[in-house]
Amino acid sequence: MSDTVTEAKKPGFIPPREPLYEWGMRVSTTEDLFNDGSHPHAAEGALLVPKGTPGTIVRIGHAEGTTIPVYLVEFPAGVVVGCLEEEILPADGKRRGVPGVME
Repeated sequence: MSDTVTEAKKPGFIPPREPLYEWGMRVSTTEDLFNDGSHPHAAEGALLVPKGTPGTIVRIGHAEGTTIPVYLVEFPAGVVVGCLEEEILPADGKRRGVPGVME
């Protein structure tokens, strides 16, 4: 098989989507956050953070193999949880729009 055919079958690069929220932003949870098995200091299914708990975004990354932003949020007592945009809301209560989409 030639290199040209092999190259044609590779998926194109899709850049990561811009996050809605910024590092250092104060947020609160929109729902109870439970351990999906990825948090090493709690049993799977354990409640990590109750709905409405305030926290601060300490890092922004992307879910592996996707372009979806994931926010590491530090909550009281130093609990750090990876959150999706629909799981958090800015402390001012105003949800941000999606980049590139007019409302």
